Amino acid sequence: MKIKRLLKWSLGAILLVLLGWLFVAYWMSTNDCNQNAANPNNPMKAIVNCEYGVENLQLREIEKPTPADNEVLVRVRAASINPADGHLIRGVWLMRPMLGMRKPKNTRFGTDFAGIVEAVGKNVADFKAGDEVFGAAKGAVADYIRVKADRGIVSKPSNITFEQAGSVAIAGLRCKVSATRDTFRPDKKF
Repeated sequence: MKIKRLLKWSLGAILLVLLGWLFVAYWMSTNDCNQNAANPNNPMKAIVNCEYGVENLQLREIEKPTPADNEVLVRVRAASINPADGHLIRGVWLMRPMLGMRKPKNTRFGTDFAGIVEAVGKNVADFKAGDEVFGAAKGAVADYIRVKADRGIVSKPSNITFEQAGSVAIAGLRCKVSATRDTFRPDKKF
């Protein structure tokens, strides 16, 4: 009898803490869209997602990023969206505790990109200005994207276009880029 009562109280306490956490997360949920509304000093265009829903996507001028010591600034030539981006835009309820309860925490849209390196941080040795690259990072549907040099970015093979490379990172997982032959083979499945 004592075990049942202990389990009942424990379950009640866990539910109370969970509801409290969701309540706090809901009311503290916000994003930086109001800060981005001011006139940027060094503007670039980007698609932003200030509220959940496809109808709330907006093209805005925001501040152009500058790369940190371990980052690369890429001028985006092609970007694509993938199923995960669709879930993030809609704000699927099961994901909202991680994404932002009322508004999306990350307002930048898109993941997959391809472009040309414009600037590198002082600790970056693998890339230089002018390199053609592709990869995945938050905020890819924009004029520029800032990416950590040690993840989410690789050199673009010379035999594929920016459009092909911009659809490979997540959206094109069924495609295969062969590092040994440096060929793009969209007909091959994993």
